[in-house]
Amino acid sequence: MNDKPMNIDRDTKLIRRYLNISKPAGVSDIEFELRYLGDDNEYYMRITYVLPHDSKYLKVNPDNNSIPIRYRYEWNHHITKDIKDYFGIKVYINNSGTRSEEFNYGE
Repeated sequence: MNDKPMNIDRDTKLIRRYLNISKPAGVSDIEFELRYLGDDNEYYMRITYVLPHDSKYLKVNPDNNSIPIRYRYEWNHHITKDIKDYFGIKVYINNSGTRSEEFNYGE
């Protein structure tokens, strides 16, 4: 457990390092923003998964349009669990989405 007092700059750096080395397979980059929740070591988190333009996670199948949402749910769960286990920081992902690299980087 992380018994140090809340420090959003430190916690953002810790989470950034973790996300850089443990991105889900097929994810190019992860952008996120933390907002202090009011309790020690608890944050709301906005997260965006940046994906290659041809990623299957950007494709919506008319027969099952929940496939991209299901993957995001699994990724979000894994990230929140790991952040809590490794750093003692509780994050609540209140907004998550995907974006193409082409849109993100203008390529």
